[in-house]
This record gives sequence, C-alpha cells and structure tokens, in this order.
Amino acid sequence: MTSKTRKPTRVRRREIAEAALRVIGERGAPSLTAASLAAEVGLTSGALFRHFASLDEILCEAVEVAVEALERTFPPAELPPIERLERLALERIALVGERRGLAWLLLSDQVYLCVPAEAVERLRALVRRSRAFLLAAFSGGIASGDLRSNVAPETMLAIFTGTVHSLIARGGVHGEAASPASAREVIGALLALLAAPTSPPIPSEANDTK
Repeated sequence: MTSKTRKPTRVRRREIAEAALRVIGERGAPSLTAASLAAEVGLTSGALFRHFASLDEILCEAVEVAVEALERTFPPAELPPIERLERLALERIALVGERRGLAWLLLSDQVYLCVPAEAVERLRALVRRSRAFLLAAFSGGIASGDLRSNVAPETMLAIFTGTVHSLIARGGVHGEAASPASAREVIGALLALLAAPTSPPIPSEANDTK
C-alpha cells in the first residue's frame, strides 16, 4: 500500500488561503469557519492548524494571495495612457470574475471589520498604488492630448473606478462579474467619452466658394 505524498507547507498554505477566498466569495465572510474551510480543502480542522496558528493568520495569507494576484494586473508604465487604463480595467474585471473572493476584498466594507489590521494595511497599500497609477495615466493622457483637458484627473478617476467596480459587482459582491465582451464594450465606450475631441477639418477655400 503506497502512502500519500505530503505536500510542502508553502503549497498547502497557498491552497488553504485560496480556499478561504473561495468560501468568502461564494458564501460570504461569516461562512468562513475552521469547519467550512477544512471541508473546502479536504482536510480536518486540526490539519489546518498545523499550517496556520489561527483563522486570522489564514485571512492574512488569503489577503496576501489576493494582493499578489491583483498587483500582476498593473500593465507596464511605459505603455500609452489609454492602453494602460484599458488593460488594467479589463484584467482586473477578468481576474475578479474568476475569483469572487477578490470582489469581497475590493468592495465590501466588511473587510475592515473581518481581517486583521496588517491585512487591512496591505489592502490599503494596494488601493494607494492603484490610485497613483490611474492618476498618472490620466494626467499623462491629458498632457499628451489623448484625453480631455476640461476634466480633472481626479474626476476621471472617480468615473473610471466607479465603472470598473460596477462591472466587477454586476451581480453583487458574491455574484458574477460582467462578461469579457461586455466589459470591453463598456470600458471602450468610457475611454472614448474621456478622449480628447478631434478637431473638425478646416474647410478649404474651394468649399467656401458658393
């Protein structure tokens, strides 16, 4: 009889953190208990705590896994501003559509009551980085003439993030996100509205002659 190969601790910790995000994403934060998490992973409750000291530590690891995934959605800073904005929006919507626990972390006020302070700070750091990235793209787009100069970057930020969040939570925090095609259509339309208006062609003298 062959014995089961035991997974390395780092692999098992990651699996448990991912499972915690799934439980939260599908059933809500109050559903995350040692018993529900153990059932999701296929372990006993006691086995969970061979890898973590507490549920709080599991939540911290889950937040770390989530933040790492979200940080990978930042496109290269050297891309043109509008392309940066589009790629960040579409990649985040797609990622959160696949992993609903991320929607809870990004959009639910419960987060700040349910996760430890160190995890809250990790999330706030991601929010600060996202805000700075977007403002830089909006400011760069205005400076290059690609985006409207009569709308402040902070106003563009509010409109843009509100739209992205509405697409992420189209079915509620625990529901489905917008489809890739729908997200692309909405984000494309928004960026077209924020784009600098093109100047009409100057009529030639021949056209002016009656």
